[in-house]
Amino acid sequence: MPRYEIVAHVTRELECANAEDAAAEFRRQLLGDAGRNDALLHLAVWREDTAPDVSPLPWSLRKSLMDFFASLERCASDAEEAFRGRVEAILMVPAPAAGNEGGAPEVPVDGSRPA
Repeated sequence: MPRYEIVAHVTRELECANAEDAAAEFRRQLLGDAGRNDALLHLAVWREDTAPDVSPLPWSLRKSLMDFFASLERCASDAEEAFRGRVEAILMVPAPAAGNEGGAPEVPVDGSRPA
């Protein structure tokens, strides 16, 4: 039978005084019903803080991530603006007046009919 490594991100409320106790309790709960061939290889536990600026990541890494996502947002905004400009240019191109090879009546882009 093949063996699988499984990574899970779980939130659970536990009546524990600190992260170490919470890790031990979660390990006990997780492996309590497990078979003899199961092993918990890695487990990281930290207490969630209500303050949005508190993070287990170092400040330099957090700053790099914030800069990366801000740059990504700017690139997406620039790409959207360029796309809208191209669509506008396509829609503003007047239909050929002479010949009208398509046989359809000429209708302005705004949908109004000539008088």
